[in-house]
Amino acid sequence: MKAELLNEFNLLQRSLASVDYHEMVEEQVYVPIKRVNNKMHTWISERGHMLMNLDARLNSSWRYLRKKYLKF
Repeated sequence: MKAELLNEFNLLQRSLASVDYHEMVEEQVYVPIKRVNNKMHTWISERGHMLMNLDARLNSSWRYLRKKYLKF
């Protein structure tokens, strides 16, 4: 049984020897992480721009209303 397991292990190692582990790790780990990071960065950036535009409009409206109705 032990010899059979060792033979199986050796066959497995030989079958994987042609696979470049760096490429395999990059394809299965780094590329999906890069895609997710890019999506998150884009989403956060769009949300930030939306909030900055909302803030600018609010400040503009607030200045207009303050000048019109609150004359100190």
